[in-house]
Amino acid sequence: MMASIFNEGQIERLFWARPVSDTIVLSAFGAVILLTVFLYCRRQGLPTWVRISLGLTRLVALALIVAALFEPTATIKQTLTEKRRLPILVDVSESMSIKDQRKRSEDIGEAAVALGILPLMETPEEVNRNALSLADKSRQAVADASRLDLATSLLTKSARPIFDSISEDLDVSYYSFSEALERVGGNDGGDIELLSKLQANGAGTSIAGALESVAKTERGAPLSGVVLVSDGLDTSSRRVEAAVRDLGTRGIPVYTVPVGIADPDDVSLRNIVMQDVAFTGDKVPIRVQLQSKGYEKRVADLTVSLNGRGVVRQSVTLTGGLQFEEVFFNVDVAEKGAARIEVAIEPFSDEATAVNNQVARSVRVVNERINVLCIEGSARWEFRYLRAMLKRDPRINATFIATRAQPELAQNSSEYIAEFPEDREEAFSYDLVILGDVDASFFSAEAFLRLEELVKERGGSLLMLCGSRFAPASYAGTPVERMLPVEFDPEAEWEDIDDSVYPVLTPEGRSSLVMTLENEQDENDLVWSRVAPLDRIPPLLAPRPGATVLAELSDTLSRDKRYPLVSWQRYGTGKCMMMATDRLWLLRFKTGDKYHWRVWSQCVQFLTLSRLMGEHKQVRLETDRVTYPVGGQVMLYAHLLDEDYEPLTQQGFEIEVSALAADAADGEPQRVTLRPDASNPGLYEGYFSPPSAGGYRVEANVADRPLSNTVEFQVADLRPELANTDMQIEHLRRISDLSGGECLSALDLKKLPSLLNRDPHMMTTRTDRPLWDNVLIAPILVILLGFEWILRRKYDLS
Repeated sequence: MMASIFNEGQIERLFWARPVSDTIVLSAFGAVILLTVFLYCRRQGLPTWVRISLGLTRLVALALIVAALFEPTATIKQTLTEKRRLPILVDVSESMSIKDQRKRSEDIGEAAVALGILPLMETPEEVNRNALSLADKSRQAVADASRLDLATSLLTKSARPIFDSISEDLDVSYYSFSEALERVGGNDGGDIELLSKLQANGAGTSIAGALESVAKTERGAPLSGVVLVSDGLDTSSRRVEAAVRDLGTRGIPVYTVPVGIADPDDVSLRNIVMQDVAFTGDKVPIRVQLQSKGYEKRVADLTVSLNGRGVVRQSVTLTGGLQFEEVFFNVDVAEKGAARIEVAIEPFSDEATAVNNQVARSVRVVNERINVLCIEGSARWEFRYLRAMLKRDPRINATFIATRAQPELAQNSSEYIAEFPEDREEAFSYDLVILGDVDASFFSAEAFLRLEELVKERGGSLLMLCGSRFAPASYAGTPVERMLPVEFDPEAEWEDIDDSVYPVLTPEGRSSLVMTLENEQDENDLVWSRVAPLDRIPPLLAPRPGATVLAELSDTLSRDKRYPLVSWQRYGTGKCMMMATDRLWLLRFKTGDKYHWRVWSQCVQFLTLSRLMGEHKQVRLETDRVTYPVGGQVMLYAHLLDEDYEPLTQQGFEIEVSALAADAADGEPQRVTLRPDASNPGLYEGYFSPPSAGGYRVEANVADRPLSNTVEFQVADLRPELANTDMQIEHLRRISDLSGGECLSALDLKKLPSLLNRDPHMMTTRTDRPLWDNVLIAPILVILLGFEWILRRKYDLS
């Protein structure tokens, strides 16, 4: 190792930057020496010292010039010392606004220590003992403090001496986080003052995102660790384990500081389950999921409000833990459209928070009965059960045609008619036509045209329930064939299938109201798996472009093509559905009407709701749901038809979304441009992000508004941060364990300095410094050549 140069480090290596061989370098320097000897050895009459001085001067000057041409370079080794870094992360999500009502002395004492009421350096036993003798004013201060108040007070007051001592050896920085990470203050100081001004208003928490972000942000000196001050509530879908393990493998331990209590007294509404559509006069059930702690055997009032008006009040005895209650309310709203339902439970005065005591949803209200025409040519089991269910449902006005019955049946019963109505207005009064195993010859050509017009132009719907005799084979070449969502082979035979084959829902089927028999997906799949054996299925081919398949068969892997067991498509302003099996009655096994009635009821609602809500127009607007969370995206659809009720193709379609509330912050409608779906002609889609909670109306642009329906939806402030008020101590301990850190309570923070690696970070750098590109080279050459010139002039040398 050579001596240090320029006080910047040590020369570790010298080399020529220009890629030349050693032979060339030696030859060049040898030539310089020979030239110098040749020039000055033959000079006679000069003093020896003059010749030697001139020779050395010329030799050094030429050597410098030649060396510069080869670009001599030195590798400089430098050793730098810098402080390690310690980022401190403070949770500012909404759950940190909870004011825990502490009852145990250890909880009160820990909060008093965080607020600086009791000294941090006391032992836990001393803290618990002193907590029992706190003055009323101090107890009130503890009760009024939120989790964030405790966190900021701990960092700025009670534990400030600890962090000041740490900052002597470590570079301490502060961050706040909820859904994203944000630096508190900067390098110019002021962190402490800004910490005390933090507010807990983050809509969600992503601990994994915060840890990953701080590891990327804190570049340069390595991290001594990360201090995470939080209640551990994490609303992000990302799992924190991967991020924590990554920090652990990099030698960055996470020291978690829990804030809050793990079991606060609280009552919350976790969820409500109710139907999306209700008819005027319906008695609608709501299944309420309650969570309570600390109020066992206490009684609270459960209330239901319809459009802000209380309609039900029911007393509930709290059992502690999770419990389910069922409450009913009558739909006494006469106008059709979206109605707001609010379910709330009366809060207790000492709850952790009352924000999670209510849940809001929307329900679409229909104010007229559904007119259904059911045409059947076979007294099969599916028809028998379906007829009974249609007759029993008060929301449905059912009419039947039995094509193989005696004419007297239609004459003697008000429920039956003999044929498809010849009168256009009578035919168009039906919202849904269920076509069973009926020979196509039963219909005249005019009847087929009226049926097609009912669906295509009047917004009605058609459902074909396949039968082995006539449906769908006999309808080849008729208008019904082009209305159906699936192509079929009229000449092929029905297929016998194995008894173990059952319906399997497609992704579209799982998200469809029609096929949802249980709220849990696994339970729903289990119910559908019981629909076996299916015996025989019709020879169906591929779904038509734009059709949606809701269910296929479980033996899909053994087939060349997926079999469309249940499918539907839009046809003009209406809908057409095909059910390739008439054995849905197997859903009744050991359950009676429960699932069988539900699937048919939901199917009827799905097919008729658009018409009942006035949506059967050339421009049909829809949303994918009725209720959305704040911050969520609303999927908007527009189905465009031309004057012939054929799909309309254009570059885009403009709609307007406006808030329903008169005093809404955004009074002006917001314009949204929907883009065409290349796979579905006439369908346009786009997204809208509601700025706030409340009701919204979707309308077409002014020019197309007379041809369009309107849609309303609700945005509910679900506030997932306050759904669960428990401080997640186990989650925080796991974060510390996986990273090699430790979970420290407020009383344990005095251990933090001894846990951290406070040794300075020694960083060695190596840089290549060009020696030829030096400011001293030119002056040295000037001095040497000047000295030579002076001597030569003095002795009169040419």
